[in-house]
Amino acid sequence: MRPSDQPEFVQLLNLCYSTLLRPLPTFDAIDLWQTILEPYSIEQVRMALSAHMRESKFPPVPADVVSRMPKASDMRPEVDEAWALAIRAADERETVVWTTEIAEAWHVAQPVFHGDEIGARMAFKAAYARIVERNRGQNVALQWVVSQGHDAMRRHEVVAQAVREGRLQLTHAQAAVPMLAAPEDEAAHAVDVAANLKRIREMLKGMSSPTERAQAQRAERARETAQRVADVKRQVAQRVAEYEGARS
Repeated sequence: MRPSDQPEFVQLLNLCYSTLLRPLPTFDAIDLWQTILEPYSIEQVRMALSAHMRESKFPPVPADVVSRMPKASDMRPEVDEAWALAIRAADERETVVWTTEIAEAWHVAQPVFHGDEIGARMAFKAAYARIVERNRGQNVALQWVVSQGHDAMRRHEVVAQAVREGRLQLTHAQAAVPMLAAPEDEAAHAVDVAANLKRIREMLKGMSSPTERAQAQRAERARETAQRVADVKRQVAQRVAEYEGARS
């Protein structure tokens, strides 16, 4: 969510809590809500809150909303793609760029591969599914690594392709292929980054301490949240008054 979404978000939250005859969370709690839900759009948050209100008799908490968000792909290879990468490691000349999960599953299947490829494939698929499920449950990040083969030319080709496809960072790739060239604009980009950091440090010299700046930012956010909550409450009170007036 963007900061500009806060009024609508507070109104949605107030609607949920008032429907269940509960008071709106505190300003600090609303700030925490927004921090947790920042990766999601206001449309996704609205749909998740609606789903919660349909399915639960209790006021929502951030975990209720997050659990109803669509699961984004974590870019892990599907099992068939993983197997296609893994079997390249059977050739000792071949360099393979694979995930640590594929490497772990290949370690299970490798002992039977040359005598029973079908059995090895079944063992690999079962192990890979188990390993991926375990790592997802533990929030282990995906990691691509290089298994170097004996063929130096193929090593360069495979690693360079992995860099182009975004599977390897250049610094990691150069550990396997030291002569791998950087993109032409990378040096200039590094200089720009250093210059920008220097300017930022100079700007911060004249400012207050980090603790004071953080406290000021929190206070400002709290003031903004309080104002928006007050606006929402006034709107709700006005609507209630209009509704009661229409009934009388």
